[in-house]
Amino acid sequence: MPEIPNWRRYLRFWRPDIDADIDDELRFHIDARTEALRARGHSSESARRLALEEFGDVEATRRGLREIGQRVERRRERLQWWQYLRTDLRYVLRSLRATPLFTAGVVLTLAVGIGATASMYGTMRRLLLQPPPHVAAPEQLTRLYFNYARAGDSARTFDMSSYPFYERLRERARTLAAVAAYDPGEEVVVGAGPDARLVSATLVSAGFWQALGTRPLLGRFIADDEAHPATGARVVVLGHAFWRRVFGGDSAVVGTTVRVKGQPYRVLGVAPRGFRGVELTDTDIWLPLFALADGTDRPATWHTFAGSSNLKFVVRRRLAAAPAQMAAELSREHALFVAEEQAQAPPDARQHVETHVALGGLTGALGSNGRRIPEGTVTVWLVGVAGVLLVIACANVASLLLLRALHRRREIGVRLALGMSRGRLATLLFAESAVLAIAGAAAAAILVVSAGAWIRRALLPGMVDESAGVDWRTIALSGAVVVLTALLTGLAPVRQTVRADVMAGLRDGAQHGATRRSRAYWSLLVAQTALSAMLLVGAGLFLRSLHHVTTTDLGLDTEHAWVVSLRSSGSGRSPRELAVFFEQALERVRAVPGVRSASLATHAPLRGATGLLLRTRRDGEWVQATHGSPLGSQVADGYFDALGLRLAAGRGFTAADRTSSTVVVVNEALARLAWPGRSPVGACAFLSSSPETCARVVGVARNAHTFRIREEQQLAVYVPLPPAEPGDRVLLVRETPGIRGLDGTLRHVLRELDPALPYLDVQRLGDALVPEIRPWRLGATVFTVFGVLAALLAALGLYTAMAYAVTQRTREIGVRVALGAQAHGILRLVLGDALRLAGAGILTGLVVAIGVAGGIADLLFETSPRDPAVFATVGFTLLGVALAACVAPARRAARVSPTEALRAD
Repeated sequence: MPEIPNWRRYLRFWRPDIDADIDDELRFHIDARTEALRARGHSSESARRLALEEFGDVEATRRGLREIGQRVERRRERLQWWQYLRTDLRYVLRSLRATPLFTAGVVLTLAVGIGATASMYGTMRRLLLQPPPHVAAPEQLTRLYFNYARAGDSARTFDMSSYPFYERLRERARTLAAVAAYDPGEEVVVGAGPDARLVSATLVSAGFWQALGTRPLLGRFIADDEAHPATGARVVVLGHAFWRRVFGGDSAVVGTTVRVKGQPYRVLGVAPRGFRGVELTDTDIWLPLFALADGTDRPATWHTFAGSSNLKFVVRRRLAAAPAQMAAELSREHALFVAEEQAQAPPDARQHVETHVALGGLTGALGSNGRRIPEGTVTVWLVGVAGVLLVIACANVASLLLLRALHRRREIGVRLALGMSRGRLATLLFAESAVLAIAGAAAAAILVVSAGAWIRRALLPGMVDESAGVDWRTIALSGAVVVLTALLTGLAPVRQTVRADVMAGLRDGAQHGATRRSRAYWSLLVAQTALSAMLLVGAGLFLRSLHHVTTTDLGLDTEHAWVVSLRSSGSGRSPRELAVFFEQALERVRAVPGVRSASLATHAPLRGATGLLLRTRRDGEWVQATHGSPLGSQVADGYFDALGLRLAAGRGFTAADRTSSTVVVVNEALARLAWPGRSPVGACAFLSSSPETCARVVGVARNAHTFRIREEQQLAVYVPLPPAEPGDRVLLVRETPGIRGLDGTLRHVLRELDPALPYLDVQRLGDALVPEIRPWRLGATVFTVFGVLAALLAALGLYTAMAYAVTQRTREIGVRVALGAQAHGILRLVLGDALRLAGAGILTGLVVAIGVAGGIADLLFETSPRDPAVFATVGFTLLGVALAACVAPARRAARVSPTEALRAD
């Protein structure tokens, strides 16, 4: 047996030595047997040899004993660790229970930070990172975007093409396993009479469900032959939320009929929960792309026109095909398709068009131009803002824990003096921050589960599945956030404490300027104020943008103009009878008291538009600006007055214009482009709808935001609406200012005119702006809420710091008062310290905000990202908050009695 060095024996005072113990044990047994054999007369060598032979394999025994010893030691260490943990937790819980206000404040602070981060991350992941639900192998699916570049025109990207191109891909594309076309966002009437409702419908082509690989919850989906142009079957698939909302989740609805656009449609099945195809918004019902025309027996014919770009595409790539190979084939096929389309156009309408197909994924919240929608970009920023709020919450809690540790300097000094290691002390302090972080996470979980759906519905209505629960990714992120929070909040007090001087702690206790010497503590307070300033700058910029977008002059009277939607399709009337009905409705509405003006149009401004090319006699070229073709509208007399749309020259339409002559009204942007330098009134315009007929320009309307709020110079042309023109109409009504309840009066009058009217809806013209204003409202709301919370946290931290500093400096203040210092001098002393601290944080935050504000420039509306008014307002506001937070500690310092102060500590 090997001899054990003497120095190894002494190590057992600090830690067990398993190998030394085993050697001692084996030596004892072998030596004892050797002595017994020697006593029987054996020689020393013989006794030793026999003892080893009787014992057996010493090395095997040593290995077995080492394994047993290691298991025992690990078990002992685990038991000791759990004992320490139980002891620390009992101490931490008793300590926190003894300070309920401190504990509640810290838990609430962490709950706000963790809950905000988890909620915003969940919203962002569903909007930008998560593929559409119930789609098989989403990595093989691709949306198509078509890029066009015409001579003299900037390149434009759209996500729509025509049905003939869909057929071409199904027949020719070799890299595609499946092709689907669909038309989302259609609004159709379901039901009849008072129970009728306007719902969102998506029209799908053959192969749509197979391309997505989706399975129904109930029944079946639309078959290929039911979506074929020659059949146009009247069948419908219900969306899950619509099925639950309208039919109460009754599975017996499959096989029944519902009225869609006034006609009976057979319910085939119900889509799975959360399924919305590949779009971001919800769909209530799914219809075949070629349902029969309402009230007639002839199928639709629009699918025969190559230029009718009204379908979106989603394709599934073959496994053997590379994405680059697929993109090259699709671009080649689309270029040939466009060339063939141009060859069939009249010679004077042909244009040289270069085109290619871009591939878009199913994630990323992409818009019709292939770029991320504003809501997606704002959501990304808001996740960062939530992270900043979490950092502020951690800094606030860390400063409170650090203050708590400084207050316990004497207790910590006693523990260290009694032999507690600094490692055990660090573990104790980390246990306190971990308990608080876990409690904060539990409170945040309650907040997210109870209010998460409401938050998502309020932030992004219809764009995020509000019924979806918290998934494992969000839970994993929350767990990581909790661990990070525990480390961040515990690091500062642990670092400050483990480096503490034992004798200084025993001598000074909590007094004598502990916090005044703690740079970490003051740095945390400055960081909180700086981050709060940054968030408030973002809130101010979005609030300015929201103010500008809600007060901008659209050129329309959105406050007093109403849009009355009359969905008469399926009412059983012939096209001629429908035209008569709309004219009767117009006359009846014009007679309503309080109606200043009324008119008819094919569609309302801000709710849609159609392209209509125009050319002049001067050059014979079709007028087209870099932002697209002119928007065409068919309107009746009184249209411009009904919208509050002023005329810059000429006149509007009269009742005679609708039947006797061919006239047009253009807006100022189109007039400048088509007739530069002169008035277009009286000039001839040739429209693509009747290219050989001269339409005389009778008026020039002011520029107005008739399509999108950011497109002030959109070209627009207005043509008379013939009284006998078939199709649905909208009534445009402008009320006399001060009238109340006009919407109810309009509903009553029109229902009285036709009690069986399938659908009637009355909305203000400005209601159409709500979705477009959503990004600015979203940014302003969340930035403001988080900014205010951050400012409150910073104010709380500053108040706590000043209150504790006053307590620490009680003796100093008493000496100052005893030597003749006045109350206003003490106030100035305390407030000066607070304002210097707050000023350093505010200045730091504003400087950093100047540097990063340019990143949100594209999200702002008519607002500079470095708006001096916003920065000045934020600076003075935070100074005021800091001053208010420190008034109470300063007044308490001014009332310190010299006698009581000199007795302190």
